[in-house]
Amino acid sequence: MLNWIPVSQAIHAGMAVYRDNPEKRPVIETSREFAVHGMHESILHLPLHTGTHIDYPLHALPGGKCSSDYQLFPAEFEALVVDVTTLAPVCIGLDEVRDLPLAGVEAVFLKTRQTLLRRFDPDFPWLSGAGADWLAQFPLRFVGIDQLGIERNQPDHQTHCRLLARDILIIEGLDLSLIAAGRRRFRAFSLGLRGVEAEPLLVFAAPDREPEQPSLATR
Repeated sequence: MLNWIPVSQAIHAGMAVYRDNPEKRPVIETSREFAVHGMHESILHLPLHTGTHIDYPLHALPGGKCSSDYQLFPAEFEALVVDVTTLAPVCIGLDEVRDLPLAGVEAVFLKTRQTLLRRFDPDFPWLSGAGADWLAQFPLRFVGIDQLGIERNQPDHQTHCRLLARDILIIEGLDLSLIAAGRRRFRAFSLGLRGVEAEPLLVFAAPDREPEQPSLATR
């Protein structure tokens, strides 16, 4: 794992959060200090949709499944990274996804940026309901994006609903800035929270070429 590339955002007070909403910002509170308690301790107040996180069906579907209904993590899977940065589409629709080579792929990650997201962009690219419908035909485990949301200004939340209704979970807030387009292995780890509609993830991409392991004969 030391050579795998982290594609999760670091959590800190100044990170980008959805719509710059203060309620979505993580807060790290000092609860014990050396001068008073002889040690240092902190409390993390963490909205579950902060940074790189996964959405379960309960987030968009009344009575939908929550984290307790899945035994997913740790997960290792093959994903197709789709680079749309040169197209700069405001909406990633059917035309952008219908010809993707999805045979044997367990996830689709949409790369819309060449750099880490440091400030919320109100005009961020998003996946349309029609694009989600197309992807939902395939036996995917995850659809992800390097923005803080996968949809924008959809009052009926089509993108979320159409993916989550097919048990395709959504990963938002990835950092794909160092990852080239194409197929790649990924590993994901959750916090193991129970009964929730979302939770932060740690996600790693396989290196371009993993170092060879020494054989027993050469150890």
